[in-house]
Amino acid sequence: MVRARALLLLSLSAVARAATALAQVPEAPAPDAVELARQLFREGVEAAEAGRWGDARLRFTRVLSIRAAPLVRFNLALACRNDGHLVEAVEHYRQFALDPGSASDRPRMAAAAQEIAALSQRIARLQVVVSGDAPQDFMLDGRPQSIALLGQEIPVDPGNHVVVVQGRAGDRQSREGTLFEGTRTQVAIALTPTAPDPVTAPVRTTAPSREQSFGHWVARPGPGGRWVDWAAQGTPAPSSVWERRPFTLALGLGGGSPVGVLSLSMRYFPQRWFGLELAGGGPSGYGAGFLLHAHVRVPLAAPSIYAIGAFVGPGLNLTAVELGCASGCGATEETRIERVTTLSLDLGTSHEWRLGDHFTLRFTAGLRWIVNRADLRAAAGGQAVTCSSSSGSPFGESPCGHVTGDASGLGGFLGLDIGYGIGP
Repeated sequence: MVRARALLLLSLSAVARAATALAQVPEAPAPDAVELARQLFREGVEAAEAGRWGDARLRFTRVLSIRAAPLVRFNLALACRNDGHLVEAVEHYRQFALDPGSASDRPRMAAAAQEIAALSQRIARLQVVVSGDAPQDFMLDGRPQSIALLGQEIPVDPGNHVVVVQGRAGDRQSREGTLFEGTRTQVAIALTPTAPDPVTAPVRTTAPSREQSFGHWVARPGPGGRWVDWAAQGTPAPSSVWERRPFTLALGLGGGSPVGVLSLSMRYFPQRWFGLELAGGGPSGYGAGFLLHAHVRVPLAAPSIYAIGAFVGPGLNLTAVELGCASGCGATEETRIERVTTLSLDLGTSHEWRLGDHFTLRFTAGLRWIVNRADLRAAAGGQAVTCSSSSGSPFGESPCGHVTGDASGLGGFLGLDIGYGIGP
């Protein structure tokens, strides 16, 4: 990740120069083509900055078809690298290094050499060996290949691959499997040298059986998008960004929650799916407040930049209540300010997005139930309330016993916060 960011910064530093270079191309077919290349280049840069490497790769490929400028090719190589197209990335880095226009660009020449060496170690090699009949057609991942490649080591990207070979007699066989980074795999295919009888020959299914596999059976890459056999290497799989940043310090805005309009919170997730949150803030209708929530969170999709969750927990506010006696109750003290601890129970959902390796954006919504709602309407609305002659009044020994005003017991809340992840 750090290496990718460094290359991205190195690449983006030349955006203006690349745009100028496109404008100075003597063999540009037309001004509108140059303008199109500029627009596509800007879109590619924006996609790369947002981590949408597939979109960046498509944009830079189109720019390169208009003008094969060295800086455009370097950007395309970087996008291919981060999109998992390692073979294509190495080829573009090599062409960049061989371009005479790149000779004076020493930082990128050095970066290209380092990338070629590193990616060459990660590229997988596949060798398809055919026997029994002369091959007539050879396809790899749905693309026709030269028959001359059979028996040779073919550099391929790590991941899932499908090999299809058909002999001159008509026998057609397929193999499917997963290749890990840096592995060399041989696939042996024995073709039937005689044409199959259309009446007695069994019908082939399109999906290969387990016996027809090669390499490994893996549906998707591991954490970080890497096709690596972590268990076989005795190396633990790298943790996701949700695990690398267990602590999050967040500043939030909201309404209706115990922490009020402006809040500061600390979240701790010892596991990616479970954590605790402690927050404080204000002002709110019930005064300054605090909360302690337990969270369950589920990161979704790949790459895992979005998580949905649920939370529950208590809230506490330090509320100032203005108490007043109704006429005729005989109180010696007509009004008085009392401090009331408002207790609530919060239940809600959260939606969280990762903005890079450290920052997060989170939206929360839910319901808040006031546990001790008596007396709280006076605090929220500034109204006088009626007293009775019961004992235990906030007025002490006054005949006015206790306040019978009643606040709304159930209400909604919304919140939005931006957090900074802290971790090793």
